[in-house]
Amino acid sequence: MGNVFGRKSQSSRVTEQDKAILQLKQQRDKLKQYQKRITVQLEKERLLAKQLLKDGKKEKALLLLKKKRYQDQLLEKTESQISNLERM
Repeated sequence: MGNVFGRKSQSSRVTEQDKAILQLKQQRDKLKQYQKRITVQLEKERLLAKQLLKDGKKEKALLLLKKKRYQDQLLEKTESQISNLERM
């Protein structure tokens, strides 16, 4: 009585492989968003470091540049992860 129109329920055609591919694509997209966020943040901090140098706050500017170096490393790791995902 559950099927009012006599239609049989169809089994899902989504395979485990399809699910895995979708997860890989979602992970790739998240990594690209993360990469974009870091790039924007790096640009802002670079401009702030320039302003700090103009204001004579050399120590704070150096601290920002160290942070920038760390974020550059994160960006490189993210790029390698994206390339690994695309190869999969």
